[in-house]
Amino acid sequence: MERAELMIGGAGPEVASRTPRPWTTLVAAVLGGAMVGLDGTAVTIAAPYISASVGATLGQLELIANAYLVALAIGLLPAGRLADRIGRRRTFVIGVLGFGLASLGIVLSSGVWPLVAFRVLQGLAGALLQPAALALLRKAFPADKLGLPLGIWGGANALAIGLGPIIAGSFVQGFGWQAVFALNVPIALVTVALTFFAVAESKGPAKAVRGTVRRLLADRAIWVGSLMVAASSFGVFTLLFLLTLYLQNAHGLSPITAGAWMLAPTCVVVLAAPIGGLLAQRFGPRWPVFAGLVLVAAGLTGFTLLDIGSTFTDLLGPGALVGFGTGLCVIAATEAMMGATPDSSTGMVSALQQVASQAGGVLGVVAVGVVMSWRVTATLPLHLAQAQLPPSAADLVSRGHDEIAQGSLPAGLDAATVGQRLATAVRGVGHLSFLDGMGATLLVAAGVSLLGALGALLLPKPAQALPPDSA
Repeated sequence: MERAELMIGGAGPEVASRTPRPWTTLVAAVLGGAMVGLDGTAVTIAAPYISASVGATLGQLELIANAYLVALAIGLLPAGRLADRIGRRRTFVIGVLGFGLASLGIVLSSGVWPLVAFRVLQGLAGALLQPAALALLRKAFPADKLGLPLGIWGGANALAIGLGPIIAGSFVQGFGWQAVFALNVPIALVTVALTFFAVAESKGPAKAVRGTVRRLLADRAIWVGSLMVAASSFGVFTLLFLLTLYLQNAHGLSPITAGAWMLAPTCVVVLAAPIGGLLAQRFGPRWPVFAGLVLVAAGLTGFTLLDIGSTFTDLLGPGALVGFGTGLCVIAATEAMMGATPDSSTGMVSALQQVASQAGGVLGVVAVGVVMSWRVTATLPLHLAQAQLPPSAADLVSRGHDEIAQGSLPAGLDAATVGQRLATAVRGVGHLSFLDGMGATLLVAAGVSLLGALGALLLPKPAQALPPDSA
């Protein structure tokens, strides 16, 4: 009844400016999503360099990352409604151009607060871009054929994110962290040109339906699907943020090498996303989402076994589990949401999907700061006592718990200053404390994934086709 009322309430002709080209529309949506994915990768890979360049603490690094995510989350629902009102293609173009201009502003920034401000503008532009892209796909493809395009869209975006660490690492190492954000400018121009050529304009009803969000969320497929997307994003954002600190600061890898080591949890999504879309289309979303989140939890738990001497192959197994599980979960959950959506509200439900994703990401990044700080503060005194450092060195290490929580060591304790033996002992204390915090944070994320897997059982079963006589 709820869905029927919603479809009646949202009745109204949709405007199409030209004959839609579904697969070229998919290409445009993929390019827009790839731009956003590359930006997220840039912040992850460039975080240590941004910190050194502008003097950012761990809290300020989290603020730079979360300013974008919070602005995106706040702007998504209004942007979804705006897309339904003024046109999904128009909103998409505005978002792409705004994202490119905000990226240019980041390139020209030289302090923490300008970075935060332009990250907010990026988030607002992304809020216009992302739900409009999903709405364009929903309009271009019939609901019963949406699983594969969504899988390709998700897989292509994951490929951009997966290759992004290599691209970002190369640019960071060769040209500075600003160069990664500069890449968004030409990508934005190409995306806009392709959108005007290939994408048909569409709108929702001329008159807004009161209580649209509440009515949409009354549909179990939509609200449960949103929670599943959030649970998956929590685990992925937590892992990527931690891996960057672990690989570059604690492990001492270059940005390019760190990017290569992070390929496993991202590139595997490329294979899993189309599979997740096809499985959801064939059997319904419940079991692909459940299985995906269980795999994510298993992979996150596997990452707790890492130590400072871990190799690339040690990351492959858990990384593949997280990547494959994420592809299954997110695409199947999105298929559940979009399949339950009337044409008049695709912008709003696309926005709800993105709100869930960004909210989960924000909570994941916040969890990194909270749990890491708690565990480092709790375990650092124990490791200091075991190492029996001189009082002066122990005091410096104790006051540098923020650097240790980032995988780094306090200044003034290098081999040239205090000698090789003491520097080695300090490094061991710092790395043990960092690994304690990382392990605890990953277990928290794994627990969230398992709770999400249980919640996936609430997703509705696929509708059964009526026999010919009944029809």
